[in-house]
Amino acid sequence: MNIDVSIYNYWPRAIYDVAVNGQYAGGAYMAYHPGGAGGSTVCCVKVKPGPISIDYSLGGPEGAPRLGERIHATAVLRELPGDSRVLTVHVYPNETAVAEASKEYVDERPGPEEKTQ
Repeated sequence: MNIDVSIYNYWPRAIYDVAVNGQYAGGAYMAYHPGGAGGSTVCCVKVKPGPISIDYSLGGPEGAPRLGERIHATAVLRELPGDSRVLTVHVYPNETAVAEASKEYVDERPGPEEKTQ
């Protein structure tokens, strides 16, 4: 199924060149701050239930640790309801991710300790 993808970045710095299942999912997602998680939406990625790979590069100021490093995370999409329009991916600084599909845009922002894989 092809659906929009919405990335929420919880790193305290930007992430760049995001790919979901090897498909381009956006160029830049700004750092988390209270009241915002650097999210935006990109059309469209092909997904199915099961493992979802998320790859991205770390941004930040010149000289920041790990600047430009490519990170790989895997989330598990447990279900893909037929009326799904959005794949929401929450990306955390502990290099984990949570993915969920829904009809509406998700505003809930679970912490990394709540992730299930």
